[in-house]
Amino acid sequence: MMYEGFLFVIHLFLHTYCQLQVAAQFFLNLLRWWRVNKWNADILLSQTKTLGKMPGHVSLMFLEEDIPVQDIVKPIVWCICLGVTTISLYDYYGRLRSKKIEIDNELRDYYADFTKNCKSTPKQQVSPKIQFVSVENGRTDLVHAARDITQDLLHGVVKEITKVNYQSYHKVFRNDHPDLMIKFGSLTTLAGYPPWPVHLTEIISLPTCLMISPYNFLDSLHRYFKIEKRVGK
Repeated sequence: MMYEGFLFVIHLFLHTYCQLQVAAQFFLNLLRWWRVNKWNADILLSQTKTLGKMPGHVSLMFLEEDIPVQDIVKPIVWCICLGVTTISLYDYYGRLRSKKIEIDNELRDYYADFTKNCKSTPKQQVSPKIQFVSVENGRTDLVHAARDITQDLLHGVVKEITKVNYQSYHKVFRNDHPDLMIKFGSLTTLAGYPPWPVHLTEIISLPTCLMISPYNFLDSLHRYFKIEKRVGK
């Protein structure tokens, strides 16, 4: 009984801490909201020009429910303005995919407003690839990969399982793995995100996407560029 009581106290403490963290971020975003109206693509580009080469593929993970579409499209537009060529939108149940039309419409409106009267041309030269990902993509991808590998082994295409090029069997990401993942929500989990694409991905967590401001996004980028990249070392 004492042990169970101790676990309950720990659970209550962690739950309260997470909720306070989300509340603090919400009110901070609320205060910053009053200063965001003057932000546009020009300011965003000027604030990031010294950071270095932007990640080519950014994955946005949404672990919260009932986030307004207006808040969801903001980091997408900021990524587009900075030249990100692939943007993955992940939520566990795939609800974002069902809102694709609404997201597309809001995305066009916010992009037009954010780049209106800007002197600088956003870095995006080609239409970005925006893909919707859910836990089913990971499960389906694994099933298909196992089936294809088995068929290739049976037909002699692959001689040994140790020599299988696993990346060639991935249907969702292929060789285009995320360089950066921004995870919105207080849960410390990948929530069923396909594990193989993110083995070299830098993961930055933000407590909430609700009323997100460019300051939050810039903070994520600064944290990303401060991380020492050890690929190939």
